Amino acid sequence: MSGAKMVDLSKVLIEESALARVPGRLARRYGLLPVALKGDTLTIVQADPDDPIGVMDLEGRLGVRIETLAASRPEAVSRAIARYYAGEAGEEAPTALVALERLVNRAIQIHCSDIHLDPEEGVGVARMRVDGMMRIVSEFPTSFMADLVSAVKVAARLDIAERRAPQDGQIVMDSLGESIAMRVAVIPTTHGEKVTLRILATAAVAEELDRLDALGMNTQHYKMIHSALEQAHGVLLLSGPTGSGKTTTLYAALRHLREPGTRHILTIENPVEIPLQGVNQIQIDGERVTFAKALRSVLRHDPDIIMVGEVRDAETADIAVKSALTGHLVLATLHANTSVSVITRLLNLGVSRELAASTLRLVVAQRLVRRPCPHCVTHETATEALCEEFGWNPDVPPRLPRVCGCAFCGQLGYAGRLGLYEMTPVDRELRDLIVSGAGEDRMADLAFAKRKWPTLAQDGAVKAAAGLTTPEEVRRVTFLGEGER
Repeated sequence: MSGAKMVDLSKVLIEESALARVPGRLARRYGLLPVALKGDTLTIVQADPDDPIGVMDLEGRLGVRIETLAASRPEAVSRAIARYYAGEAGEEAPTALVALERLVNRAIQIHCSDIHLDPEEGVGVARMRVDGMMRIVSEFPTSFMADLVSAVKVAARLDIAERRAPQDGQIVMDSLGESIAMRVAVIPTTHGEKVTLRILATAAVAEELDRLDALGMNTQHYKMIHSALEQAHGVLLLSGPTGSGKTTTLYAALRHLREPGTRHILTIENPVEIPLQGVNQIQIDGERVTFAKALRSVLRHDPDIIMVGEVRDAETADIAVKSALTGHLVLATLHANTSVSVITRLLNLGVSRELAASTLRLVVAQRLVRRPCPHCVTHETATEALCEEFGWNPDVPPRLPRVCGCAFCGQLGYAGRLGLYEMTPVDRELRDLIVSGAGEDRMADLAFAKRKWPTLAQDGAVKAAAGLTTPEEVRRVTFLGEGER
């Protein structure tokens, strides 16, 4: 019986360099899929790891060492071979639509959030964003790139003849047996049209992140947000840059709030990313129906809880906080860098200090950091310099994860993400500071020096010491060491 390690092929990142090394006819003949190539070692997944003939043939033909993994579902290997080797020499060349389907299939398999089709001089490049980082996955001739863009436009019901103006749309297609929805944006560049496809959360991802306690919050932060959500009225604001997980946190909060089934929940979104049973979701178009118009109308429908996808103008901010005054719990996002700067941003939108102080319940800043791949991670003791930088005790330095790279993570060393959080409850003393006109520094001193609530960087330091992420990731998203706080 083979001692090959058993893997779920759907969770293995398939490298283009490995696929290119093994001809499709050999992959089909021996029922094996190349997944990673590192130096002179080729990693393959086999349907039948007890058959050594294919391994011996490949080692002889290619002059590489073969590392074998066994598929937990043997039938997945043949399906993956058919998908990844479609359109090889000797077969009918793939159409642009087939190429698009293959890109989407791969994006789903590697948990990609965005697909970018970028025109460059003499070539078209397909890039994917995985765990927040971009990676090149394919290159196409310029002529085929134009066909691929046209295929996207047709699928999204856009005007294929319009090449000089931006266009937006949506595609719903089947991928690996699941219905996948994607937001599509097309914009002209100097080398042709660029396409970005944002993959909206699948049912599997939504189910995985359906609870607040699955997002990576520590006990203190979980209690803070849980307490804010139990309020009968008030405003809870989440902040962070694009792609920092704000929407995911909001959806988790809505799932928590809908559970008793006794509250009327309405959301205003652009677009609606995940359908939520038991929640009335309204999609705005940004032109005829704005956030402010929809919010004003929603108040006539007697909601208990309102979620606003983004507070981006003075009118929306004013209606949102006044809704909280009239007995509604309002959840919303707003762009700011820190939790305390959320308050300043709200005031800059024209909300009075008295109104902000009386309605705000909790302000949150968050970021996403990558988790080390559990299959290849190693650990090393923190240096004295790192202990000083991150505030760890140098006499008891933590064991920190060190990323390596393997077939499971596409040689990146990371797989999956978790949140870093900075939460500031708006209590009586902070309300007094807001009303008195105190600046951000005084509010931050109260929150982080006096109250000892953890900053983003401090939350990251704790999670790095616990092995949940790396110091490099914490630095990347919190600017630790550059004097932020």
